[in-house]
Amino acid sequence: MSRKGRVVITGIGPFSSIGFGKEQTWQSLIKGKTGLTKEDYFVNGEKVGSYYQHKITGFDINTFGIDKDMLEDIRNWKGQGEALDLFYLMAGVKLALDDSGLEYTSKDNNSRVGLVLTHEHPGSDQFYEDIINESYELSQQNKSKRDYFNTISARFLKRGYELQTFMFLFHIAKTFNIHGYSLFLNNACASGLYAIEAASDIIKSGKCDKVIVAAADHGSMFKYLWFKEMGMYPKDGKIKPFDKNRDGFIAGDGGAGIVLEHLDSALKRKAHIYAEYIGGGFSLEGWKVTIPDMSNTSYEIAILDAIRTSKIRKEKIDLIMPHGVGTKVTDAYEAKAIEAIFGKNPKKPLISAVKPYIGHNLGGTALLETTILLMTLENNVVLPTLNNIEVDTSLSINLVKKKKMTKLRTVMKTACGFAGYNAACIFRKIREARL
Repeated sequence: MSRKGRVVITGIGPFSSIGFGKEQTWQSLIKGKTGLTKEDYFVNGEKVGSYYQHKITGFDINTFGIDKDMLEDIRNWKGQGEALDLFYLMAGVKLALDDSGLEYTSKDNNSRVGLVLTHEHPGSDQFYEDIINESYELSQQNKSKRDYFNTISARFLKRGYELQTFMFLFHIAKTFNIHGYSLFLNNACASGLYAIEAASDIIKSGKCDKVIVAAADHGSMFKYLWFKEMGMYPKDGKIKPFDKNRDGFIAGDGGAGIVLEHLDSALKRKAHIYAEYIGGGFSLEGWKVTIPDMSNTSYEIAILDAIRTSKIRKEKIDLIMPHGVGTKVTDAYEAKAIEAIFGKNPKKPLISAVKPYIGHNLGGTALLETTILLMTLENNVVLPTLNNIEVDTSLSINLVKKKKMTKLRTVMKTACGFAGYNAACIFRKIREARL
């Protein structure tokens, strides 16, 4: 088989409330661990509520082996606080680079290495909290409107500038000596799959031989309040994908990095290959922001396009890792698309949803779950869907509820994000005979 235009995954770097890196993450998944906690939030020192979150504890960017001078340079530039979203993205990049064995410390201009980042709105939560707190403090000082404006402008102009997504690309590219084609994108919960497709296109077009993709997000009081207002927050703190009593989702801290590489480049440096990325399908429904249109076939179209571009038969897909967000409408929308393509309660593909382990990582969720899918593929272990006590019988899917050892060859990750962003990506193990 010709190796022209073939793209493979040679490094993964997941991190979440259940572990940092692939080894910790996989062991936690196998044991059925979660990082679910209950967080209190305060206003002016007074506790006003609490919420569930899959929370990372003990995150310290200094422990990831990143150049300390670079980190200090970032802190000095920013001037205030820890840049959590930036450091999450950097952690994903570093974990994936280390796993891939890719050299990135050379002083040469690494113009053949690209960078694609995704996040729904990096830095915004901290910015909102800071501006609320500092504005309130100033309002108590009886300043004139002009003085108030000048003070707020002086404090927040640079912090606001830092929210521009190109600054996240800049800091990461500088830190890791990446000088090739770069891109920041945001397609809501499906962002990670769009990023994988973008990276693949960059490699196939000849712009770069290798592309590092990173995505991240984290829970917060603001996200909790919004999800609760929309009726998408489960009171018991449990995401229950495809369950009869599903009632919403919980945010989860974390993210991931993935290294995609031209097959020739991977073989030349004898890199470990997790899988080949063989194709994706994408669509934008464009109906409502928070719920999909049950009468629409937009999601089906994305999945069918992934199968078509992958040049495989649908019967070859062994496993689907769906969005599995645990809301009434979205789970039904996913099940409807799967049934339309694969039939009612098909023996194949199996369905395994993993948000109950790690929470909903929002803009990072699709990429983080893709790293879990790749570990599943490599280990030939299908993870059970946690918290599914009673499968909704109106959803005709083959949901895995107990850990299953089975030979896997071809797997698919799907996502149907807010605002109607639909995506599906297909990965396949590489056989030596096919090289």
